[in-house]
Amino acid sequence: MKNYYILFAISSLVFSISSAYGQIEITRPIEQYGFNQKTVVTNAKGEKYTYAKWRELMATGYYMLKPVQHDSDSSAFILTKRDPLADGILPTNAIKPPETRFFKTGNTFSFFNMRDVNGNVITAAELKGKIVVLNFWFIACPPCRYEMPELNRLVDAYQDNKDIVFIAISLDKTEQVERFLKVSPFKYHVVSDSMPLFSYYGVDECPVSLVIDRDGVIRFNSQGYGDGTVPDWIRKTISDIK
Repeated sequence: MKNYYILFAISSLVFSISSAYGQIEITRPIEQYGFNQKTVVTNAKGEKYTYAKWRELMATGYYMLKPVQHDSDSSAFILTKRDPLADGILPTNAIKPPETRFFKTGNTFSFFNMRDVNGNVITAAELKGKIVVLNFWFIACPPCRYEMPELNRLVDAYQDNKDIVFIAISLDKTEQVERFLKVSPFKYHVVSDSMPLFSYYGVDECPVSLVIDRDGVIRFNSQGYGDGTVPDWIRKTISDIK
């Protein structure tokens, strides 16, 4: 499985920042990185939907978009109907996504105070005793964008539970993230300009997801798209903790 690399040298923070941003350079208008009228959406038979039609079907909540190639910057997706009986439920033979090289399940996670793009301050102290779901991402990372709709459904599923906090840590500059979120909403608390956090944790590939329990212990961590199953594994881990 191909992951997207952000190459940087931990030994030099200045070099790290310049190298990393060189790797994630925005090469087209921010708005084109989100799902838009140029996005090609078909059914399993290859029959193409109009933009209005697939947007209408997606709005029902009964469908999901699966990338034709999740490891490339493709604009082609297959609209797939959800199985209401299996939605969010992992099959018994489900293969767990690969873990990261940066975190280890069972280790304690260190939090820092953060501020999201809406100005909300998230302190390390207030995260104690809560389940925290983290995501490391950047705009130019295709699989990061592809998993966002399903990660948003996770936030919706736990929106009434204030003891579960979702935080997305992005490399991109605040202005870029704000523009992107207007076309591709991400319902996590989105923290931008986070190269220092990427450097501290040693993250050099995206997407990365973690679930941290109330004691600050990492209970799940994954690297890459994971065939689209990462949100289901996050849901399972939250359920196991609760």
